[in-house]
Amino acid sequence: MDHPKLTPSQSAVMFVLMAESREMSTPEIKAVAPEPKRPDRAVLVGHGLIEVRKGARNALFHTLTDRGWVWCAAELRDGPPARSLPPIRALYTVLDAVGRYLGDEDLRLHEVFGRPRRSDDVEESRPTPTAASGDDNEPTTPAVPPGDLIERVIEAYHRIAPRPGALVSVRDIRAALDGIVRTDLDTALVTLQRRPGVSLIPQEDQALLTDAERAAAVLVGTQPCHLLSLEED
Repeated sequence: MDHPKLTPSQSAVMFVLMAESREMSTPEIKAVAPEPKRPDRAVLVGHGLIEVRKGARNALFHTLTDRGWVWCAAELRDGPPARSLPPIRALYTVLDAVGRYLGDEDLRLHEVFGRPRRSDDVEESRPTPTAASGDDNEPTTPAVPPGDLIERVIEAYHRIAPRPGALVSVRDIRAALDGIVRTDLDTALVTLQRRPGVSLIPQEDQALLTDAERAAAVLVGTQPCHLLSLEED
């Protein structure tokens, strides 16, 4: 796979998404990194490094793809982009140290950054939604009532699962319900798993997980869970 060379601003957005390991709105990114404006989004989406969806009130939400995680892992040791200012060069100095540590300890990137955050931590850090800028006027995505969302999870599971009770990746459930706010979907999954015949469990062999599957896990208590099984009708 080729390794796109990004601008300092684009690289900063990538590393913020890596560090947070979750879907982030534009205001959340802008609070700690350069705002991902339309030209930068087009580059990152065009290279397949991020996915962007539009939510309520035209807010944009950004997520690293599998390819984005691979890019970040390679970029740790690749040095700063050309014409980087001192803050970006300092960032890359720290990232190079992280890359050396991962190599010395035979660890993968998700083992440092891929642990899902607790939903309450995410909510505390999430800014109040604001209307999107004028260059992004598209239809909004209405909020889904909790009960309806649980039914949509059940429907998505039965579309994906080869048979009732089969284990389905939480990542596949998220993909099937693209456009749902992550914390809302997490709440629906945790609520659903309390029903008889429903299991939300970790992948027993962690080595089988991809970075994206780890990032898509839902936290039950303090345990990241990657697989859903549903035996009810």
